[in-house]
Amino acid sequence: MDKKEYTEQNEIRTLRPEQINRKHAVLSLRARLIFLLFVIAIPLTGMVLGIQNMFESYSGAYDGIMENLKIANNYNLSFKEDMEYSMYRVMIGLIDAGQFENGDIVEGTTKYATVVKNPHSLIASARQAFEKTIDREAGSDCDIKIRGILSCLDSLERAVDKMIANSAEGGKYDENVSIWENDIQGLCSMIQEYITQYIYYETINMEHLQNELKLKMADRMQGYLALLAMVLIVGSCCSAAITRSITDPLRELRQTAEQLGSGNLDARARTGGLEEISVLAQAFNQMSDRIRRLLDKTRQEQKNLRELELRLLQEQISPHFLYNTLDSIVWMAEGGNNRQVVEMTTDLSDFFRTVLSGGREFVTIEEEESHIRSYLKIQKIRYEDILDYSIEIEPSIRRRIVLKMLLQPLVENALYHGIKNKRGGGCILIRGYEDRSGLVFEIEDNGIGMDETELAAVRQKLRLEPGEELQPIGNGGFGLHNVAQRVRIYYGDQAEILVESEKNIGTCFKIYLGNRKNS
Repeated sequence: MDKKEYTEQNEIRTLRPEQINRKHAVLSLRARLIFLLFVIAIPLTGMVLGIQNMFESYSGAYDGIMENLKIANNYNLSFKEDMEYSMYRVMIGLIDAGQFENGDIVEGTTKYATVVKNPHSLIASARQAFEKTIDREAGSDCDIKIRGILSCLDSLERAVDKMIANSAEGGKYDENVSIWENDIQGLCSMIQEYITQYIYYETINMEHLQNELKLKMADRMQGYLALLAMVLIVGSCCSAAITRSITDPLRELRQTAEQLGSGNLDARARTGGLEEISVLAQAFNQMSDRIRRLLDKTRQEQKNLRELELRLLQEQISPHFLYNTLDSIVWMAEGGNNRQVVEMTTDLSDFFRTVLSGGREFVTIEEEESHIRSYLKIQKIRYEDILDYSIEIEPSIRRRIVLKMLLQPLVENALYHGIKNKRGGGCILIRGYEDRSGLVFEIEDNGIGMDETELAAVRQKLRLEPGEELQPIGNGGFGLHNVAQRVRIYYGDQAEILVESEKNIGTCFKIYLGNRKNS
């Protein structure tokens, strides 16, 4: 994977929604749904709270009136009767008024005993109820009636005190009768009348409250119905818009995917609108661009591969190599070395059989070994005095499949650039084995070797990418570059070719093919 592809792939992986927002100023689906929720929820919540507040206000006023009526009715029913009965018993002398200091007086011991209410307690209780407990509006009819009740209670209290004092002194029966008839009975009747009038006005207040509630309900309900209609219309429009913002881009994305699937690599999804769809469309478009680039790269690699294989085939069928081999065969035939002629002709035939190999791109390691052996046997006859070789391939990997003509260009490089230039000749050692990293091949010679400058130039050739211009260094320069490119194309990043060399010591090439097993 080149640097450009790596960068593009990471752009797809690291694409974030906020990047799409900055480019297209789009809103997320979550934001739109929250907006819709606020559009609907806030008006409806306000409407519900308004209705609740109205009912709470009415309920509070209603409860207050009902509590006042309850208190007033309680005294309207019992106050006059209890007060007159108690003071009548005092007037006729049947009870001792001093006993009221201990509270109510109980006459009798059975369950049918009569209770004579304490007049002072009755007056104090009524005053507390009408003055403190009952809520009233100052200056209202109810307030006027309550003030009348309180004034009567004050007068009644003075009359009660006078009657009780007379009873304690004795001999004032006629005066007590007059107080009973003129003051106590009259004041109790007036208090009862005031209470009745108070109840009447509170009842009128309740009717006013009910009428006010009806008017408010009618008025507010019209506003609430209008608000509800507006919320439904706006909510429906927003819902339809949000639905379209989801379905329309998805439909377009589906159509774009169908076009891409049918072979139209120019199809692109529209971005913008919904954030999530924009992220998906952006990734989809980047995927389409990458597919196009991968297809273009594949076509270019296939083209480069065909050119490499053609040039490699041309290198193998080199006129120079063929002429020299045929000259050697003629020379040996003229010398009467028929056995060597047969061997060299057979080796030449085996060599070109592997080169052609029926158009196959992969051969077994055993076939590759046979190809190298045929080549070295031919060269051994030509360079008998300076060339020696050894091939050590582990038997366990002989049936494994490798790229055709993987080792021969490196063996040829070892011969022409290592052994041939060394005085006295040398040896080429070819090894093949498998370790934890996968298949490994070594081509080692004890030839002339390379200095640091030459070694750097060879390593540069092994690193050249397909399509880069190559400046060959002497004969065989193309072979190294060819092998490196073909290994990179077929085996990918898991494969590599390493070289180590030392001047006047030798050179060693190592080919690592990884764990890939070709079938």
